[in-house]
Amino acid sequence: MSPTVELFGKTVLPRGPSHRAVRRLHELLSALEPGPELARDVERLVQLSGFVRSGPSIPEPEGSEPGERQPLLRLRLLVNALEAFPELAARCSALLGSVLARCAGLGLLARTGVPADRGLFGETMDRLSRRFLPEPIEVHDLAELAGRMFPAKSDLTWLASVPPSLSGRFAAAVVVHGATDGNPWAPLTRHAEDALALIGTRVGGVGLYDAIRVRSPVVPLRGSPFFQLPQATTLLLAELSAQNPPAVAQAAADCQTLVARCHDTVAAVTQNLEQFGVSVDVVYRLELITKNLERYAALLERLSDGDPTSRADGARRLLVRLLQARRKERDLGEIVVGNLHLLARKIIERAGETGEHYITSNRRDYFGMFLSAGGGGVLTAGTAALKFLISAGHFAPFVEGFLASSNYAGTFVTMQFLGFTLATKQPSMTAAALASSMHVSAGQRDLSGLVTMTARITRSQLAAAAGNIGAVIPTSLAFNAYYQHKTGHPFLDEEGAEHMLASLHPTHSGTVFFAALTGVLLWLSSVAAGWLENWAVYRRLPEAIAQHRIGRYVGRRTTAWASRVFQHNVSGFGGNVAAGFLLGMTPVIGKFLGLPLEVRHVTLSTGALTLAAAERGFGILREPAFHAAVLGIFVVFLMNLTVSFNLALAVALRAREVSWRDRVPMWLSIFITLARSPLQFFFPPQSAGEAVHGPVTSRPPDVRER
Repeated sequence: MSPTVELFGKTVLPRGPSHRAVRRLHELLSALEPGPELARDVERLVQLSGFVRSGPSIPEPEGSEPGERQPLLRLRLLVNALEAFPELAARCSALLGSVLARCAGLGLLARTGVPADRGLFGETMDRLSRRFLPEPIEVHDLAELAGRMFPAKSDLTWLASVPPSLSGRFAAAVVVHGATDGNPWAPLTRHAEDALALIGTRVGGVGLYDAIRVRSPVVPLRGSPFFQLPQATTLLLAELSAQNPPAVAQAAADCQTLVARCHDTVAAVTQNLEQFGVSVDVVYRLELITKNLERYAALLERLSDGDPTSRADGARRLLVRLLQARRKERDLGEIVVGNLHLLARKIIERAGETGEHYITSNRRDYFGMFLSAGGGGVLTAGTAALKFLISAGHFAPFVEGFLASSNYAGTFVTMQFLGFTLATKQPSMTAAALASSMHVSAGQRDLSGLVTMTARITRSQLAAAAGNIGAVIPTSLAFNAYYQHKTGHPFLDEEGAEHMLASLHPTHSGTVFFAALTGVLLWLSSVAAGWLENWAVYRRLPEAIAQHRIGRYVGRRTTAWASRVFQHNVSGFGGNVAAGFLLGMTPVIGKFLGLPLEVRHVTLSTGALTLAAAERGFGILREPAFHAAVLGIFVVFLMNLTVSFNLALAVALRAREVSWRDRVPMWLSIFITLARSPLQFFFPPQSAGEAVHGPVTSRPPDVRER
């Protein structure tokens, strides 16, 4: 029989026996009675948790600490009531035990916050559907019950601050001694044991997946921790059922050892991926194993802990983690970023390795870069002329786009094999190299290496741009003169020249936007280059080429040479072909979508402008339209370089996890050095070693160092 509200109030809150919170708690506890309808019983528990979460504010009850949050005060009030009135505790125990026994716990304990084994795409689609589509209420699911009892993000804060002693008191208060079914937590223990068995089996299955096993340390199958973990789990559960504490402790220790070995194997596979190429599928499965092992360890600790207070507090901490995980289950960013992070870093690293070839450190390399870029400018003049011929053909849009793409890609690939350079291909590559230097310099006081790297990249880029433009102009003039000598008229007619001049106007056309779009496309081509090289290394194609059976006929030295050539050129080939088709097909896709999309590439645009100027003669040098077009070329140069460089640098810094706190002193040191010693950013010093002038420390020196 329930106590009267007056007696209840005087006992649990002497300072306010008639407080409305007291009356509400008395009403809720008196209504706790298990019934045949699970939905009704679940609603009673939700109402009781609602009182604790957001009930009326109350004065501090007995045993409270100064400054405690209101949810903690109401929880203390509830615990005081259960301890003071065994009949109410029995009601609460019966209802709680009934609900836990009739609900399924695997969803909460083994699924919440743990990615499924259906793969990255399947998990992403599942999260999309759960985020945007309505879901039915599953009254038999403990995960659903936990979400309803603690729905707000603020609940995680106060739950995390519950003192261990209070957790233990609540867990003990609802245990009715002497009753047949007096422990309401027994069903939860069975759910935890089932979850442990399921997770152990799941880890074993995924860990023995072929793509994981071939990259794991070489051990016999039966010696693999993934093979042994399910068996050890079965043994532990048997000892738990037999209630043999020494045997339970030994079995739990064996399981913990196997979990540690599984983590070591995951680390070894990850290291293998870092060295030999990344696969999104393998990264996803490694994340799946790691999350399951973390959950396994948490459940193992709860089941093997013998101290009641420690066990109750551990259950509370696990509940907080599960609620946090449940809130993140619909977060698409977490799963996509988490699984693509390693792939992005490897792509950036491979782009950075390519970018190091575009960085000059002395005057010999500097002039070599200039001459290499000059060769690129000569080829680009022919590309610009062929672009006009393709446009004059009035082909179908797809055919025109394919021919333009082949024109660009053919030029870029030819440059690669001839050792020539295109300036706008550099930024997205050199940015990755700069990010690598910033990653190494992060947190260090001496930033001279970073400043030197920045100066080298800047002047190398300027040398390449000067070489491209300095060669494309005379080559285009020479081509026009030859064409006019053969045909009697310039390569471009008056209408074509007018259109070319107008299209490069910096404000009266879409030059700024189109140049920025081209920068994005150039950056995407560097991503494609890094991805293709990672894919080739992951598939071990260089080794396959070196060991190909054709070597019996042409010799192993020939296949080894072909393997080296492939490995050296696969990244550049992929990036060049991707750049060609991105530049060539973007206008076609724009036409298909009804968008006036065009590309503006500085070297190609310079060649086209030169052909337009040749049609007009020297008198064009005095025309305002020509002056505006030259300014437009400068804008195209800035947008091509800055957009592709900044995109690549931002992604590379994020992939290498360089924080904003580390970036600020780096950029500050670079800019101040540029102001004090600008020449080194434009021309290499006489000596091979470069003296950096300006601040190169991330923080001021100590007073004793001055």
